Amino acid sequence: MNHSQQSKRKFPFSGLQRRVRARKDEPEPDFAEDYESESSQDGNQDDDDDASDDSQDQDGASLSGSAMNEDGQSQDEDDEDDSDDGEPSNPSLAASQISFGALAKAQASLPAVSRRKHKKPGDEESGDDSDSDSSPEEFDRHGKSKIKPVAGRAHKHAPAEMTSKKPVTRRRQVVDVASASKPAARDPRFGPPLHSTAADAERAQDALRRNYAFLGSYRDSEMAALRTRIKKTKDPFEKQRLERELASMQSRKQAQERRDAEHRVIDEHRKKEKELVRQGVKSQPFYLKKSEQRKRVFTERFQGMKKRQVDKAIVRRRKKDVAKERKELPMERRAR
Repeated sequence: MNHSQQSKRKFPFSGLQRRVRARKDEPEPDFAEDYESESSQDGNQDDDDDASDDSQDQDGASLSGSAMNEDGQSQDEDDEDDSDDGEPSNPSLAASQISFGALAKAQASLPAVSRRKHKKPGDEESGDDSDSDSSPEEFDRHGKSKIKPVAGRAHKHAPAEMTSKKPVTRRRQVVDVASASKPAARDPRFGPPLHSTAADAERAQDALRRNYAFLGSYRDSEMAALRTRIKKTKDPFEKQRLERELASMQSRKQAQERRDAEHRVIDEHRKKEKELVRQGVKSQPFYLKKSEQRKRVFTERFQGMKKRQVDKAIVRRRKKDVAKERKELPMERRAR
């Protein structure tokens, strides 16, 4: 009796457990309609089974044998189908059934280098929204980016590095032939003679100062006229232009006065030394070094100043020396 019940349970479900490989041309079956039809058939079969229990008891041996044969065949077919299921018949259908969450997790698990390596320039255009903005002109025909990276610097104060492998143009002119062949125009009245030494140039400068000493009075009269025009003018732009011109003339005059003072100090020392040699006190004159000349020039300049003017001059000189020393320092130590 138990054997007949097992055969009854296996017989109706043996057809459902069989797996049949779907063909490519056939449409997908409608599982909902099949399930309803099978459920109705199962109900009818249960009623028929209850009515024909006696007939099946008599044929139990024959049915059990046929059921065992069918079970063996179904198991063989199941094994074959399981081996075929390892390789999906249609990969696109299998990939379409994967959820987007699983795809995102799989992509996040990949390293960034491998994802960047497998990505192609053509995929970026049809990829994310952020990549859709990139124009196709950013890549050449080999898939390389046309945008060159910015040359890095060691720090923000370092100069920008430029390549030295740029070819020099063939149109360059190494020597200016026109300027080399044609001598520069010069006025012999204002300058040393040709092929002169440093002593000749110094004597020529002294002679020039003596011969054109009247230009100093002309400069003073021009400065007085500029001061008068600055007071009378009402245009702010014209007034600024006149003030700049006046400041330029004053600076030139002060520079000339400093040079005259230096020459005067040096000339006085030379006259004293020559007088001592002429008197026989010294066998040869002693000439001052450049540093000693500057010291005497500063002493002579400060003697004609008041105490307040001397303090201001010392402060200006100190600032000038500090700025000169800072320029001589390396770039890394300037900011300290």
